[in-house]
Amino acid sequence: MRAHGRAGSIALGLVFALLVAGCVPVTVNISFPQEKLEKAADQIENKVRSPDNPAPAAPATPTAPSSALERGLAALGPREATAQETTVQVPPTPRIDSPEIEKAVAARRSRFRVLRERKSKGCVGENNQGLLELRPGQDCGGDVEALIRAENADRELIMAEFMRDNRIPPTDMGRVHTAFANSHRKHLRPGDWFQQDGGEWTRQ
Repeated sequence: MRAHGRAGSIALGLVFALLVAGCVPVTVNISFPQEKLEKAADQIENKVRSPDNPAPAAPATPTAPSSALERGLAALGPREATAQETTVQVPPTPRIDSPEIEKAVAARRSRFRVLRERKSKGCVGENNQGLLELRPGQDCGGDVEALIRAENADRELIMAEFMRDNRIPPTDMGRVHTAFANSHRKHLRPGDWFQQDGGEWTRQ
């Protein structure tokens, strides 16, 4: 009888553990295609460069899911994972208009003209991670390092918030940085410094 009692207790415990495990919320990480990341980066950077005519923002709320997989993902909601995690491939439009991103964009817009002037003097270059680095230019001024620090802080905030808002997994951080670096390269002007994918620095 005791053996049967112990076996019953173990079985009951296993059932309870499975029920508890089944209640653990699941985080759905979204691995966007690279072209979606590139387009989102372009939209954000256009807001910085063209304040009078910014690129239209992606809708804050997604459109109705078009597949059973997307409907299932939408039903999960914005719950955080504590024990289980999964990564799925879906192609929604990334969100780019959170308050944090908009605030950082506004700060970058306020220093854009000054940084562009420093770039034209060869003082600042675009690296291959979507950030700025100091270059050996002429007549750079004593504020150039502070400008680079402030600009990079806002760029890093934008990329981090972009990943968080869109549930992009940390393993895709490199692809996000590449998307923003490529967007900056599209706006290089003659003489601007930039870092190639292999790490070499050159001028446009």
